[in-house]
Amino acid sequence: MAIEHEQGPIDALVLAGGQLECERFPAVDPAIGCKARIPILGRPMVEWTVRGLRAAPAIGRIVVVGDPALATPSLRELGAEVVAEAGAIDRNLRLGIEALPGARRILAASGDLPLITPEAVGDLLRHAPAADLVMTYVERADALREFPHREWIFAATTSGAYTGGGVALVRPDALLANWAWVQRVLDARRRSVLGLAMLIGPAFAVKALLRRLTVAEVEHKLSSLLNLCGRGYQTRYVELAMDVDKQTDVLLVEARLRARMAGGADPAPSSDRPAPA
Repeated sequence: MAIEHEQGPIDALVLAGGQLECERFPAVDPAIGCKARIPILGRPMVEWTVRGLRAAPAIGRIVVVGDPALATPSLRELGAEVVAEAGAIDRNLRLGIEALPGARRILAASGDLPLITPEAVGDLLRHAPAADLVMTYVERADALREFPHREWIFAATTSGAYTGGGVALVRPDALLANWAWVQRVLDARRRSVLGLAMLIGPAFAVKALLRRLTVAEVEHKLSSLLNLCGRGYQTRYVELAMDVDKQTDVLLVEARLRARMAGGADPAPSSDRPAPA
């Protein structure tokens, strides 16, 4: 069942916590404090993310978890509520969920996705599988076609190489019911790569290194780690994975945004290419 057609709009949670890492953004004034305030064509980066979400007809409430300084008149005009971050990602995620009472589904997005479009959001809501958690990912060829000179990180599987997206769909009641499991995974991820590897198990880690994993195996592992139903959705909209992670990314997204404003909108995914399963 397409999520977009469930009762009512889908609420959005923007995770915009985290301090500015000056070594990654040497051209950005350290005084801005948090990463979400990095200026993109004169606007805070998180504002571009919220604008993209607000333009999607299916999106209802929007909550931004981050520095209280993000609560600008512009975000208020977009109908976004800012909730002060609590530091760790698991605490921020829970704060965001609790700020959206009654939500049956939440679209969770990273605050550093300034290229996000209503088309990309709509595609996800129309075609995402029914599950407690749906993670987005982009195929290597699609990512390199849109941004060939960017430094991407890909994970290889038996069916191809993919990069993870910064947008997910969640059932908040399922996450909260299994919160100890969710917290364990996020805590292991935050502490170290080794800690996460120990959590997923040596057999799975070895198969990943040998590029023998299937997407279905990754989904099964995600589900077992979180004690819920986890699925993946391969999107052709690269903007869902184009997070601003370093100074060169700022230049890339500014160039793309300038092209949009000049009338050179992003090309839609090729209609002669079959949609991902």
